[in-house]
Amino acid sequence: MELDRRHIGLFGGTFDPPHNGHVALVEAGLKVMGLDEILVIPAEPVHRSLSGRADGVKRLSWLQAVFAANAAVTVVDWEVVRGRPVAAIETLREFRDANPETVPWLMLGADAWAGLQSWREYPAHLQLCNVAVFARQGMDAEMSEHEGWQQVNLCSWRECETPGHCCYLQVELPDISATALRRDAEMGHSLAGRVPEQVISRIEKSYQIVD
Repeated sequence: MELDRRHIGLFGGTFDPPHNGHVALVEAGLKVMGLDEILVIPAEPVHRSLSGRADGVKRLSWLQAVFAANAAVTVVDWEVVRGRPVAAIETLREFRDANPETVPWLMLGADAWAGLQSWREYPAHLQLCNVAVFARQGMDAEMSEHEGWQQVNLCSWRECETPGHCCYLQVELPDISATALRRDAEMGHSLAGRVPEQVISRIEKSYQIVD
């Protein structure tokens, strides 16, 4: 008899600002992949600089508003409360310590997956998680291969009860750039259709240039 294990996705990002591409990826994790729950983790990254227009508390509150109506999504403050850059490996270890019987699925875009080997303490991640790689439908590029990861298909990923697996999904994701959103907001342009309606006015206000 198989154990009734919950399959949890971890979706981290700067969300500077959150946009409809992020929402679409979460929906793909739930509806296309079939994850039972997703934890959304606003990051204090070690690899890149934030814009300085929205601190962690503000980005956390935006995400909580965006996903408030979805019982399968929880926005967590694990990285924001530390008040310093946090590497993904720290968050993965925190999850393991709190959930020793659960192997999470780290949710990444294809670009992030391609750069995985540059992450701090890599390849320790192999022992802590599986990875779900979400690529825009129609991409010609093959999925990047990293030594040690065992690729599984969409039909068999639920059978993975140990870390070190990866699953590649081609899904419909809108082509939205956070950099372009910040630029447009600074110029006073509307972000309608690209950021969630629940937070559009707050996002536009935060990123506008104030004389």
